[in-house]
Amino acid sequence: MAATRALAPRWRLLTSADGGRLLLGLLLLLLILFGQRLYGMATASARLDPVLRGATGPVNVVVVLDFQPDRFHNERVSQYGVFAGRDGALNRIRLRMVSPDNLRNLAGIPWIARIEAMK
Repeated sequence: MAATRALAPRWRLLTSADGGRLLLGLLLLLLILFGQRLYGMATASARLDPVLRGATGPVNVVVVLDFQPDRFHNERVSQYGVFAGRDGALNRIRLRMVSPDNLRNLAGIPWIARIEAMK
């Protein structure tokens, strides 16, 4: 009985207006921290060329961006394979020897438009 009385004020806090604001703030904080990663994971298969989806070994790819990349973007993309230059335009980055795990991780980056097989 005493334990039930001790939990009652906490339960009232969560169901009150202040508790609602607290939960909304916590949800907003989680969305800021993990939203981009969750969005990237949810849309990764749409970015990946169908030819690359069943890759079992290292592949050569072209990473296409919808914008002109800065140094940050070039360095970040280069972490997933061996940088092999541009593919005709500044926003088309060639990567060689991308492992299947790195390919899936690369596809999970939300600012990448698509990943094509290198021809």
